[in-house]
Amino acid sequence: MCWVVDDDRVRADTIASFFIAGLRARHRVIYSGDQPELVLAALRARGADPAEPLRTGSLVADVPESSYLAAGYFDPEAVLAGWAAERERARSEGYLGMRVVGDMSWARRDIPGADRLAWYETMVNTIISDGFVAGVCAYDRRVFEALDLREFMWTHQGAAATGMPYDPATSLRVRRVPAGLVLSGEADRSNRTALAAVVDQLFDDVGDDEREMVIDVSELRFADTAVARILVQAAHHGRVRVVGCSPALRRLLGFTGAAEAPGLTVDGGV
Repeated sequence: MCWVVDDDRVRADTIASFFIAGLRARHRVIYSGDQPELVLAALRARGADPAEPLRTGSLVADVPESSYLAAGYFDPEAVLAGWAAERERARSEGYLGMRVVGDMSWARRDIPGADRLAWYETMVNTIISDGFVAGVCAYDRRVFEALDLREFMWTHQGAAATGMPYDPATSLRVRRVPAGLVLSGEADRSNRTALAAVVDQLFDDVGDDEREMVIDVSELRFADTAVARILVQAAHHGRVRVVGCSPALRRLLGFTGAAEAPGLTVDGGV
């Protein structure tokens, strides 16, 4: 999710709460941003001594130079590979999940590659789609332009901001399963970029264009025309079966060319 915040105390306290819950759930928790010391102080203020989690590696609190800028500049492909490696490392070490908070203020510096941040944020969806990782990208409203913030928010499956709490029911959830994808929540202009990234990756992941991929939309509360177009376009790259369509989504699929998509099958609605 994209989190637009404009208060340092709220940011540190909320991250601390998120991390404490993660540590209790046996998750590996990672902060990467310009102010790791404030996050550690917030943990202590809540009665959670970070010394032992830091020692064992269940808690990581580092500056962007250890992740986003490890190459000396922003190399989005390398950063994505790094997060994928961290995910597999957490799995192999027995953690039940991974929580990452990226404080993105570093992107406002004069850093080569920062102009590719929106593409990077879009592709992060392909790293977290199996449900093992909970990722929060924190954007400070005081340092980012409003138009940039809107673009970044659209690359995430959900968003929250001052006066706009995160609502899991209306945010999009895209979960990768062996058979394909399960979509839930609401899919519209605010998150269709995130959806398209994961859908486009379907056949790359399996490496088999002949395999039919199932997209379960039975838990979608709302979908707009752009979402229907994404589903139809996927069937031009391989065999896709959409299951659990509402009557409204079936109409949208028909309007956007489902009948002309050779690899698309639409099963009965709900």
